[in-house]
Amino acid sequence: MQRVRGVLAGSVIAVPLAAWLVLWLHSGLELGAVLAGIVGLAVFAVVGSRSDAHDLAADVAWRLAAADMPPASDRSAMEAAQADMPAPGKPDRDGNAAPSSAVKSGGSKVA
Repeated sequence: MQRVRGVLAGSVIAVPLAAWLVLWLHSGLELGAVLAGIVGLAVFAVVGSRSDAHDLAADVAWRLAAADMPPASDRSAMEAAQADMPAPGKPDRDGNAAPSSAVKSGGSKVA
């Protein structure tokens, strides 16, 4: 539903803007349409990405179905639940390979 609202809001902004650019500022039809289309897409991106009651209900259903999982919309909880991975060792000043502690699961050294 939010995407439909985004398309409607983008159209409500873009069409009068295109008419204003073409009729009042005497820009070319193509230029007016392109500029108004860019602004309309920006409005669509903002309005279409907002959350609504359906998204909140889906999040509640997700919490009930998978209580041990972080909520899909809670980015900080998802980042906190990630496993730490060791970074590969840096080569020394001479350009030698990383220390042997930085080994992938396949047994090959990380360069």
